[in-house]
Amino acid sequence: MVLSSSLTKILTTATLALMLVSGAWARTKFKVLHAVGGGLFSGMALDAKGNLYGATNGGGDHGDGSIFELSKNSRGTWILTTLHSFTGDGGDGAYPNGNLMFDSKGNMYGTTQAGGPPFYGGTVFEMSPGSGGWTLNLLYSFCAQYHCPDGGGSESGLVFDKAGNLYGTTAGGGDQEYGGGVVFELAPQSSGGWDESGLYKFGSWNGDGSEPYGAPTFDRAGDIYGTTALGGSYREGTVFRLQDSAAGWKETVLWQFGADGSKGLNPTRSVVFGNDGSLYSTTQSGGSKACPGGCGTIFKLTFDSAAGWKETVLYDFPKPEDGSTPTSGLIFDKAGNLYGTTGGGGNTQCGGGCGVVYKLVPGAGGTWRYAVVHKFRGTDGGYPDGGLVFDAKGNLYGTAYTVVYEISP
Repeated sequence: MVLSSSLTKILTTATLALMLVSGAWARTKFKVLHAVGGGLFSGMALDAKGNLYGATNGGGDHGDGSIFELSKNSRGTWILTTLHSFTGDGGDGAYPNGNLMFDSKGNMYGTTQAGGPPFYGGTVFEMSPGSGGWTLNLLYSFCAQYHCPDGGGSESGLVFDKAGNLYGTTAGGGDQEYGGGVVFELAPQSSGGWDESGLYKFGSWNGDGSEPYGAPTFDRAGDIYGTTALGGSYREGTVFRLQDSAAGWKETVLWQFGADGSKGLNPTRSVVFGNDGSLYSTTQSGGSKACPGGCGTIFKLTFDSAAGWKETVLYDFPKPEDGSTPTSGLIFDKAGNLYGTTGGGGNTQCGGGCGVVYKLVPGAGGTWRYAVVHKFRGTDGGYPDGGLVFDAKGNLYGTAYTVVYEISP
């Protein structure tokens, strides 16, 4: 069972009624910076000045989503400014999803799940700052049909390579028969504009992955790594690698989920590299049977020259009261600890649990110790679906459906 942002939307609209109480977090490490309407399903981005930027999946002036900024004034209060409201079929896209990112010039990039002429299958956009405010530039519009060769409806967010090209994934489109999604590249052209290429189309052979939701991850050699929520021999998801060659990008399936479910099912987030060279990520189901279908897992993949790739489950959420169903990817702090969020478990004020922020601390002999950093309780947000980000001081920022929060060390 794949639980993407669509499930979070159903849960939140059905069960979450937030009543924010100002000042309630003044003496704790957790602090709500601002309430934001419209539905927050993406993480936050930081600019060089420490301002925070995010996207609402709905809301804005037209109900199709918005891009906003949070900046701190001289009194230490965070001020919300809407930078852009999407217009749906008006040419800029609708329902932005996936984290925002900056280039070296301060331009901001993101994706929408729908809208954008002429096919209205989602967009890739750029936001450029200027003296008169921010201007949105449409870089590419995807096709809306399931079998469109370029993909459609990106939820992944974007990454840059060293040459300044943009990369992302779509969970649909690609192969004309299977439509299992694509990894795409957008390359800036000297004459202006961006050229889109589908680097790999999923689902075209038995055992291939399908439906990638997370953004691609590069290694130092320029190879691309990622996850698919479905596909593989057991149809429960894969971890893959793409390597460039004279014949195009070649895929290798590094790991397949689903033999018995104990090692996780349905990974929907990006992978991250640890200092040990291993790949780390999460699955939304499988693992502990304390939840129907499994509570999800945190796992790592390690390469052995003799045995190939091996998966190790670092944590499988055996106690739903401490979190279940991890919804974000993972990030490392400077000490090598891992952080992430779950969309379920924790306090039950939100129905099946409001979700948690968690931490994994490495120990001796390859062991990891799990700790709950914060349990949401509805009044301070719930169902944290987006990723986390650190600032230079070690403060942690994230979103929980209707709030942007900070956790201080």
